[in-house]
Amino acid sequence: MSRKQVQPLEILHQMEQDVLSADMSLPEEIVVAEQWVGLSYRVGKLQFVTAMDQISEVVPSVPYAVVPRTQSWLRGVANVRGQLLTVVDLQDFLGMDPVNVDQYSRLIVINNAQLSCCLLVSRLQGLRHFDPVADSCDTGDLGDQLVDFVTGALGKEKEKWLVFDTDRLVEKRGFLNAAA
Repeated sequence: MSRKQVQPLEILHQMEQDVLSADMSLPEEIVVAEQWVGLSYRVGKLQFVTAMDQISEVVPSVPYAVVPRTQSWLRGVANVRGQLLTVVDLQDFLGMDPVNVDQYSRLIVINNAQLSCCLLVSRLQGLRHFDPVADSCDTGDLGDQLVDFVTGALGKEKEKWLVFDTDRLVEKRGFLNAAA
């Protein structure tokens, strides 16, 4: 019995023919609606959500040094991972009662090149994913304190989050003028 010796080039040629004859169509393209992702938190009885690109990190409330002769909403300065940050009580700044610091309070470190600060909030609610078109809803009647910082609302009728823009906050003259 003699065996036919197969040449390597013949094997490669056969493999090429097999690949070319196979159905190599691309998989069906599925279009997924773009999601808007934000960090949600409570300020008083209001629910806010801020875009993730405006936030550096979130940390539990840490001790801070009080700065004399400043507005009541400027709680002081805190050392967060070796960086001195101004601690701003967002609730107090917006004209509500100051945050009662407890185990649920958090500091939201703002991602801004001009200002190193963090916002003290009463409670963090986690990440929220929204379809910017389908989940857009009416902001309702915003008070004078909120109208400059809220750019819209997302969610459903029973549960909505006000979109809070930290870039607008740090550009506001009243925010930058913390002296009493």
